[in-house]
Amino acid sequence: MDLVVFENNKTYVIDEFREGRFDYIELASDVAETRFFQFLFDQGLVERLAEHYPSPRKRHHVPMWMYLSSQLSMRLHGMHSFHSYPWIIRSGGLVDALSPEVAKRRTDADGNITLECEGFNDRNLYPRQTPCDQDYLRKLARDTSADELERWYNEQAAVLFADLGAYGGDGLFIADGTYLFVPDNQRYEGSQRLLFDEHNHPVSKKQEKALTAAQRDRCQWRRFYKVVLLMHCDEAGERFVVVGIRVLRVGESEATALWPLVDTFVTKLPGVMKVLLLDRGFINGPQMGRLKQDHGIDTIIPVRSDMDILEDVRGLSKLDSTQWESYEPEHRPSLPPLKTSDGKSRTTHPVAEKRERQRQATLASQRAAAEQEATPDPAKVREETLVARFGELTSWSDCPVPLTGVYTRDLFADGHETDWLLVATSPSWTARRVRDLYGLRTDIEERHRQVKCFWDLTRFHSTAWNLIVSQTVFVCLTYSLLQLHLLHQGHEELNRRTWPTSRRLLPDGERVIVYRQQCFGFFTLLEHTELTLSLEGKARRRALAQTRRLRQESSPGSPPPASPPPTSP
Repeated sequence: MDLVVFENNKTYVIDEFREGRFDYIELASDVAETRFFQFLFDQGLVERLAEHYPSPRKRHHVPMWMYLSSQLSMRLHGMHSFHSYPWIIRSGGLVDALSPEVAKRRTDADGNITLECEGFNDRNLYPRQTPCDQDYLRKLARDTSADELERWYNEQAAVLFADLGAYGGDGLFIADGTYLFVPDNQRYEGSQRLLFDEHNHPVSKKQEKALTAAQRDRCQWRRFYKVVLLMHCDEAGERFVVVGIRVLRVGESEATALWPLVDTFVTKLPGVMKVLLLDRGFINGPQMGRLKQDHGIDTIIPVRSDMDILEDVRGLSKLDSTQWESYEPEHRPSLPPLKTSDGKSRTTHPVAEKRERQRQATLASQRAAAEQEATPDPAKVREETLVARFGELTSWSDCPVPLTGVYTRDLFADGHETDWLLVATSPSWTARRVRDLYGLRTDIEERHRQVKCFWDLTRFHSTAWNLIVSQTVFVCLTYSLLQLHLLHQGHEELNRRTWPTSRRLLPDGERVIVYRQQCFGFFTLLEHTELTLSLEGKARRRALAQTRRLRQESSPGSPPPASPPPTSP
């Protein structure tokens, strides 16, 4: 048997293609989504979720696993309108993961691709183009109770993640709230409207009075929902799995919404949660003490500036016995360079490289000019951070367990300083350990930005409360399952990147493969189109002749192509 070996040599293929020389071209279909669903189907995950889904229907003409798969597929594509489902199912990879009895693609003699679906009952009078109708998806999502849907996610998804090995031995969990912005339409059920600054932080009436005219012009009124998330993370920052979610109506409080989420998780998976990192908006001494006494869960939280325990620590810090140590946070290493599926560094387009060089030169000149024209404001230059540990604090009367306080002083160049206090229910942690653990909360903002890439509700125009909650729940489910899929595939480092980048770097993806003399290269559709349109003169005529030969060989009975337009020599 003869063995023919092909080498992945994109540079050589490009050089030859620019001269109009290539041997063959084929399209590698997008299988990133297909492999994701194959992972879900092989593990039986979709069926397990469908078994407990709180469906409002007594009869199901379409199985629940198909409904869940369709929802996940739409979230992967970042689409929110159910009317986009027909073209998503036709162009995405879900169809290739389904059995031929459910859906299959056919290619006719002219190369046209059609999708044939049998459906799931005998009521279809005409051939189907999709496994189920978009109206079915929309109506089922609208009729599903929001409360029951959240309960389904908080109970069933959390257990499912455990079976996939989602929870590390460190047992770190983070609770935080975020905003979901929607179009400024008062018909959005349960939404509220506030003034936000340019960084999307709410502005109170007192803060608004203190703003300058320029700052006020950058503020805008926005309509939104609040969401409380309970997430599991690891110290390496490679895993952020959403295990609890609660979308809040206007008037509902984040502080009271969190603790039922924690109780649900602890009941379903006892012993998994060991450390809970909170923001000061969730301050609740009795609940922190209960978690420590009943479940052995330690909590870390910053206290408010008006709390007595802060004043007590300030007094203790003036004692000669106080031991101060300098603290500098340890930042995680930056993301490694982008790699292709064969492990090589991903090449950057020459135009992009030129633009980046120009940008860096501009930034360098601006920094140099700023250093020459003005000196830094001493009030903003932090020279040192000092931390001190104080154990067995009992002055917080609402908390039934003694606390360990980590008092932080930030010293600035002009002589002033700021201070703040972290408290933890663990009696053994050092000051550095408490600060390092709480530093994981800085990743929350980045994770919120990534998840919001999925759930940009400003493009979701349904105002029904059930649909808003459904959209948010399935975004969290898709986001978490995708991370676990990457973890099982050995690509956990991609969890720190955005989904479009992760999809591009996976060893899959829609590619045009160009062959030339036992060499081949992978190209995106845009790369191949750019190369083709750049051909001129003799190279263009040579490429056109080869394309016609390949077409005649693949479809002998097809009519001859039309005469090409005249070209310049």
